[in-house]
Amino acid sequence: MLRLRYLKGLMLVALLAVTTGGCGGCFGYNTMGIHLFSMKVEVKGPNNVALVGAVVHCSCGETVTVDTSGIATLHFSDMGPYYISVEYQDRVISSYNVSMPSDGGKTLTTNYMPAPANAGESAPSGGGDNSGLAMMATRLYPILFQYMFSAYGYSLELVPYQAGQYTNWTMSGENGHDFETHKAFLTQLADGKQWWQMNYISNKKDTMVIEVLFSEKQQSVRRMRQKWGNDAPKEVPVTEGWYTSPMQLTPESIDGAVVKKGVSVTVAAGTFSCDQLEFGVNAGMTLRLWRAAGVPGGVVKYEMATDKGKTLYSGELNSFGSGAMTSLGSY
Repeated sequence: MLRLRYLKGLMLVALLAVTTGGCGGCFGYNTMGIHLFSMKVEVKGPNNVALVGAVVHCSCGETVTVDTSGIATLHFSDMGPYYISVEYQDRVISSYNVSMPSDGGKTLTTNYMPAPANAGESAPSGGGDNSGLAMMATRLYPILFQYMFSAYGYSLELVPYQAGQYTNWTMSGENGHDFETHKAFLTQLADGKQWWQMNYISNKKDTMVIEVLFSEKQQSVRRMRQKWGNDAPKEVPVTEGWYTSPMQLTPESIDGAVVKKGVSVTVAAGTFSCDQLEFGVNAGMTLRLWRAAGVPGGVVKYEMATDKGKTLYSGELNSFGSGAMTSLGSY
């Protein structure tokens, strides 16, 4: 069974995007007090009541504490991508990627349900009280989705996956919390919706499997199923608003980011001849991607690093292939 301490470690790795991140809007006009765009984050607790005391962080530099209105208003001074996280009692309960001006004026809604008072922190696989683990996972779903599908809000897929293709990854953070992931495009339905599978593996043994139904072009999550360790698969309640799709790079932007060609990169999946791409996602921070042909998604390695050479987090391809199918009976 996936342990709560592992999930907390994963949350710390994911928070690097907030604690070390920023955006163009943190500088320039913001220092002059000129706000070009704004949006609201509504945070609700049990019985649809405002979650007073929740804290909304934004990579634009603003941190707002939710009061009895239940609304946190964020201001932006520049166009481009931003990262928003919502925390309550030192736990991330939701996170979002947004872009200005397209998301200006919108309201995001975060719904929080506390774990039961008797929820345990761990349980043996296949038995025991797993409610505490399930609640923690619910808070982390948005972060987990971002690890699998985006880096700093941008899509990690330089070429599309084909139905049945999968990739396996090792993810690393500067705090030493490493874990493995499995990502597979299972099938596309007649109406354009897509089933994907994601596995999260700790210590080579503790596993959480998620199968999720995306709307057409992965704009929203419509349905989700989950399996912990040896437990039976269960349907997960899905609400509107907590998932935001990653931003797609234009072909021109991808080509313009190539700084080196023919770079030899060795990862667990093999040795590849790669194009090295670099994007300046924030002052002092660079997103690097190593693109290779013949790999689902087109990426064999990526990292977020500071201009001083410090790697904040990274992912490396372990293996890839085809023939992926549902293991939870989702369709």
